[in-house]
Amino acid sequence: MLKEFLEGGALYGVICESLSLTAESIGYWLLMLVSVLLCVAAGYLMGSVNAAIIISTKKYKSDIRTHGSGNAGMTNMFRTFGKTGGFLTLFGDLAKTLLPIIFGYAIFSYPGSYLAGLFVVLGHCFPLYYKFKGGKGVLAMFVMMLACEPPVFLLMILIFAIIVIGTRFVSMASVMTAFFLPILINSWYTMMYSQGAVAGVRIPVAFLITLTVCVMHIPNLKRIMNKEEPRVKMPWDKKKK
Repeated sequence: MLKEFLEGGALYGVICESLSLTAESIGYWLLMLVSVLLCVAAGYLMGSVNAAIIISTKKYKSDIRTHGSGNAGMTNMFRTFGKTGGFLTLFGDLAKTLLPIIFGYAIFSYPGSYLAGLFVVLGHCFPLYYKFKGGKGVLAMFVMMLACEPPVFLLMILIFAIIVIGTRFVSMASVMTAFFLPILINSWYTMMYSQGAVAGVRIPVAFLITLTVCVMHIPNLKRIMNKEEPRVKMPWDKKKK
């Protein structure tokens, strides 16, 4: 059974096989429902843990939501509390995203990892523990792709970097990278398997993440239009007089 678990990558499949459950049996569908709910719950509950809020209130004695853009995320932590606060937030968000994804994969293979990842993003944006006011889900989106689709993650980094360098707007880069996410996943699976349909549940999950990230950035887009959004400075900008 251990060998089957390691090869199948999902506890769900091992249980189905050991109990001889088939798609026609009630037990099969009940087990699937329980597996899905476990992945969703793990993702949302862990995603609701906001590293930026915890670090800002515990280490700096000031809620990050009262500073800068008011966003409880890594970018605002870097702007407000510097590199230490920003990197601590990064490590916290890495952990809270990776753990549910690993759990989801162990329970329900790749659909479980994607469901867990989606709900980490939703939990980060609408945290249960902080009156549903959280971050914008960008870092969680990147970490999810790093864990689930490394080649897609590298392309996302490239797109993000190009747009940041070109516009100096992190928010614009975040929105555009999220916009391209479903396209990148579909293109990758089309290239690898000659048909995007092989991507399966990955595509609808990617669309939901895109929608969430874009909606969360509406205030930023309005500030860009009003020329009120802060721009990031590149290292070489300091050399310009």
